[in-house]
Amino acid sequence: MKKFVSLFTGMLMIVSVFAQTNFQELTLEKALEKAKSEHKKVFVDCYTSWCGPCKMMAEKVLPLKEVGEYMNERFVCIKVDMEKGEGPDLARKYKVTAYPTFLVLQTDGSLMQRVVGGTLDGKEFIQKVDAAFDENSAANLEAEYVAGNREMNFLLKYTKALITACDLDKAKAVAQDIIGSLEDSQKCTEPYWFIYEDISLSPMGSGNMNYFLKHTEQFREGVGVEKVDKKLVSLFDLQLEEIIRGKNTTATLADVEDIQKTLDAYKLTGQDYLYEYIELIKGMKMGNTDKVLEMCKRVFPKMADEKIAYLYFMPILSLKGKWNDKQKEELDTLTEQLAEQVEMSTLKASLRNFKTAIARL
Repeated sequence: MKKFVSLFTGMLMIVSVFAQTNFQELTLEKALEKAKSEHKKVFVDCYTSWCGPCKMMAEKVLPLKEVGEYMNERFVCIKVDMEKGEGPDLARKYKVTAYPTFLVLQTDGSLMQRVVGGTLDGKEFIQKVDAAFDENSAANLEAEYVAGNREMNFLLKYTKALITACDLDKAKAVAQDIIGSLEDSQKCTEPYWFIYEDISLSPMGSGNMNYFLKHTEQFREGVGVEKVDKKLVSLFDLQLEEIIRGKNTTATLADVEDIQKTLDAYKLTGQDYLYEYIELIKGMKMGNTDKVLEMCKRVFPKMADEKIAYLYFMPILSLKGKWNDKQKEELDTLTEQLAEQVEMSTLKASLRNFKTAIARL
C-alpha cells in the first residue's frame, strides 16, 4: 500500500511539473538549435532579480496548467537574468529596457513578438504570445515592408502591428512616414488618430504633438469631441502630476499659471481635479502650507491607491521645515485616514511609516 501511495504521489508530481511551463537550462544558442530540431520556436523570459512583476509572473501565471500546455507544445522555453551571463548582450540585441519582457524568436534568432509587462491571468498572456503567429503580426508584415510596400492601408496595419509587438522605435519611424505623406486635411481624421493618441508615437514636444495642440478644433471635428478631449485631459494630467511628484523640478509658478490659462482655453468639462492639481502645485511653489494642507485633504481621499502611492508624499516633503505642530497633527490624521482607505498592503505600511516622518518635518 505504501509503495502504491509513493508511486501515485510521484506520478502526481511528474504531471504537475509537465503541466507548467517547462523552462530549460540552456543558452539562447542551444535553445535555438533545439527548437530547430523539434520544429518549435524559442520563448525567452527576460527578468531581473529585483523585478516584482517578474516574480509574480513566475509564481502565478507561468505555472498555470493552460499556460504550460500552450507553451510546451510550441516553444523551447528559457529564462535569462538580464543582468548576468549572456543577459546584458541579449538586452542590447533585442532592445529590452523594461521588465518583465518576453521574446518569441524564430530559430534563426529573429524576433517574432515581444510582450512587455505582466498579465493578471493565463488567458490574456496566451493571447499576447499567440499574436506572434498571426498573419498580420509585425514579423510577418516586415518582409512586405522591406520589399517596398508603401500602400497606405498596409502602412497603417504595419504600424499597429509594431505597436502590439512593442517595437516602438520602428513604429514611430513608420508612423512618421505616414504623417509626412498626408495633406493637412487628412491628418485630423479617424484613420490616423491612433498616431496622435499614442504618447510613444507622438511624445510631448514632438512635431506630431505640437500639430495636435494647434489643431484641436479640427481634430474634434474629424475624430469627435470625446476622443480629443480625453487625450487633452491625459496630457494635462501627465504634465501636472510630473510637477506634483517632483519629476519636473524646473516648472515655475508662472509656468503653472500658463498651464491654467491653456486649460481654460480648451474648455474641458468635468475635469475639476485638474484645477485642484493646479491649486496644490501653486501652494507648493509659494511655500503655502495652509493651501497645500487644504488641497491634500480635498484631493487625495478621492484618489485610487496607485496614484496616492506616487503623488501623496512629495507635496508634504517639499515643504519640510515649514509645517507647524497643528498642521502636522492634521497631516497625521489625513495620513491615517488614507492608510485605512487603501487596499494595497504595501501602501498601507508606507503611509503608516510616513506618519513617523511627519513628526520630523
